[in-house]
Amino acid sequence: MRWALLTLMLLAPLSAKAQDHAAHGRLQGDVTLEGLIGGGATFEGDRVSGAAAAELRARYLDMAGVMAGVEIRPEGASRVLLMGDLRPLFFARFILGGMFGDRYWDLLVDSIGVDLGVAVTPLDGDVGVAFAVGFGVDVPLFFFGEGLSGVALRLFGRHVAAAETDRFGPNGGASDWIAGALLVFRGQASTGLPSWEPRRYRLRVSE
Repeated sequence: MRWALLTLMLLAPLSAKAQDHAAHGRLQGDVTLEGLIGGGATFEGDRVSGAAAAELRARYLDMAGVMAGVEIRPEGASRVLLMGDLRPLFFARFILGGMFGDRYWDLLVDSIGVDLGVAVTPLDGDVGVAFAVGFGVDVPLFFFGEGLSGVALRLFGRHVAAAETDRFGPNGGASDWIAGALLVFRGQASTGLPSWEPRRYRLRVSE
């Protein structure tokens, strides 16, 4: 992923003029910032209950970043989540010229991704660390301006697992799912990196 980001940073200045309309502002506001709130249904063995969820996400070029979140469960183990947020489709589609050019469909497809990290759980007992993996897609609802800033609905699923014998796992282990929806409030910030170019030199013309 590090080399993919580096390649995109180097190629972006060359292709920006031709494809910037299909990047939907990601080459100007290259850091995507999101706040999410919602909830879902939890599945633990035969028990089904509900949970509220909130997250903060930051991604570079809307493609790779970090997520910190919390799940509050009236029944079951509430938890804090620390995960990586990976959405690689934009890189391949942008470099290969495979963008649709339609903001709604481009951002929907590019939002398909996976989260990998850990869950610190339960918050009201003998806390431990479990492996967490999630997946989801953002359905755009409306936009602010011409970029990708706006509001979307993220449909997601996430699994948390730890064996009873895991040294740092919670007592009794952990194994459950949550599936639900989150309202996504999305904005952008700019670091200026995608438009960076190395210094150019001109040959001195002798007179």
